[in-house]
Amino acid sequence: MIDPQFIAFQEALAGEYSLERELGRGGMGVVYLAREVQLDRLVAIKVLPPELATRTEIREQFLREARTAAGLSHPNIVPIYRVGERGGFVFFVMAYVRGETLGERLRAHGPLTPAAATRIFREVAWALAYAHGHGVVHRDVKPDNILIEASTERALVSDFGIAVAHDGASLDQPGRIMGTAQFMSPEQAMGEPLDGRSDLYSLGVVAYLALSGHLPVQGSNTAALLADHVNVTPTPLREIASGVPSTLAAVVERCLEKSPDRRWANGEAVAEALEKAAPPARTRMPMALRVWTQATDPLRPVYIVWSGLFTLGTISELAGRGRSDWLITAAFALLPLIPLTVFHARRTYQALSAGYTLRELRGALQTWVAERREELAFERGDSEPVWMRFMRGTTLALVGVSTALVSGHHPHRPSIAMAVLTASTIGCTVLSAAISTSLGVSFVPRELRASLIGAVRSKIWNSRIGEWAARLLAPKHRKRAIDADERPTEMALGLAAEELFAALPAAYRQHLGDVPAIVRRLEEHASVARARVADLTTLMTLGGDTTASSTTPNADGALPTLVEAREAAQRELTSTVTALEALRLDLLRLHGAGASADLRPLTTSLDAARRLGVELDRLTQADRDVRRVAPLPSFEITPPTPA
Repeated sequence: MIDPQFIAFQEALAGEYSLERELGRGGMGVVYLAREVQLDRLVAIKVLPPELATRTEIREQFLREARTAAGLSHPNIVPIYRVGERGGFVFFVMAYVRGETLGERLRAHGPLTPAAATRIFREVAWALAYAHGHGVVHRDVKPDNILIEASTERALVSDFGIAVAHDGASLDQPGRIMGTAQFMSPEQAMGEPLDGRSDLYSLGVVAYLALSGHLPVQGSNTAALLADHVNVTPTPLREIASGVPSTLAAVVERCLEKSPDRRWANGEAVAEALEKAAPPARTRMPMALRVWTQATDPLRPVYIVWSGLFTLGTISELAGRGRSDWLITAAFALLPLIPLTVFHARRTYQALSAGYTLRELRGALQTWVAERREELAFERGDSEPVWMRFMRGTTLALVGVSTALVSGHHPHRPSIAMAVLTASTIGCTVLSAAISTSLGVSFVPRELRASLIGAVRSKIWNSRIGEWAARLLAPKHRKRAIDADERPTEMALGLAAEELFAALPAAYRQHLGDVPAIVRRLEEHASVARARVADLTTLMTLGGDTTASSTTPNADGALPTLVEAREAAQRELTSTVTALEALRLDLLRLHGAGASADLRPLTTSLDAARRLGVELDRLTQADRDVRRVAPLPSFEITPPTPA
């Protein structure tokens, strides 16, 4: 149906703008996509509904605040080109952003990754900071007012400072409640005067929703939502979205403080905190490790079909009860394991020849598994259509019937009839499987698929079998890895110590047999300590309160401050790296001494390393016990008390 307002508005703008279609509408107006005739560019035009435009106070409020917003010029704010009246219509013209709103993205794909959310909300915080600095409060920050440009992924905020009450009252008038209830700050819900910190609360609600898929308050109606914003403390973000880093969750939760004085002071502070809380950029995996993790034998589909057919044969043989050659068919079903093992062994040899170690192969595999699970989560979306579940159920039922027919053959049944029935059923099964596969139907439940990604390889390479295979496949003359200089200090020292130990005479290695285990133990503790120092440093910067407490008690049972906890982690890192360095130097001296080598210095260093390892294990276990009894976020950040 043709909208009469569309025709009337187009007649009023004829010669200047050519309306193409409606982009959206809400309580405060309709947005049209149009072409600016003179400049031949696409623009978006928002027009005030005629029933509101006839009221002088609303029209003047709309024009005044639209002109204020038009004075904002920022890369993350949708620019307003023109504000005007024509033929009884009150409107403003703004840039057309080709892309989607954050609301559309969340509805289509679900929660954002921490990295994507951090980038988007940092840009929105910059936009809010700029607007607040020019005296403009948005008052309706929500996902549908945040645009994401398709070509650049840049976030832009729209509808700045132009909302007015439907009854004509200014939003600044005390006692008036205006906005979107799900994203409204407590002071806005109570009709109190607003400043920029109200927008920061709304930004926190949007971020909470984007990271978890849930709103921080869940009132059943508008009145309940407003009351919850004022009175209910949201569930900690990490309790419903465990993958969100604690530093990022702390930034969001500080935005959601009920009192404006306990929130971030301004948008610049939020943007700076988000920048520090941003997950580290994922570095590109070296080529040799990338090839190794993604290695897939091109003949694997053939092997799967082969194994499937012989597995059915094995089941049939077992069901016959009178035959003894089922072991032969079972052996043929397992035969593809031989070429698959050879294929992966060859790829592993290539990675080891490039200078990488088993430890780095394990880390690369862990990274690859995490990435594949993220990709799977994106591919599967939020829900599965009913027709997909029907196709999967039908195909699996046919597989079950086919298996029963193959394995349940009895001599007294008509062999020809059974053969025809079995062949027909198998044909239907193959056809159903082919159709389902072409339509993207997965025959394995989504949760099971995620858990199976890399499961077998991880189990093998993190076991003694993996260690044995790595030693067997390691080349005699290994190259130096291209990115060896980027290894953490503890890894570089550990690898050097292990190589020096491996080059010792057999008698020395037998006498000092636990050196590799001690080295790996120290290296692991150093890695954990290094990560803890980095986290504590970020938390101290974000929290601004160095007297906040860690959840891990001291030896006397007291909770240390963040400064004390970081100093303890730094001491742990220093002591473990020092112990590794001592072992490496003693091994070097042992090589240089030749036949007259004295093992006592190395033995002394080993004893000290063992004692240190035991102490660190004790501290680690105590930390785990505390976290198991009180599963809290790693650290609680207390905002500074306002002056």
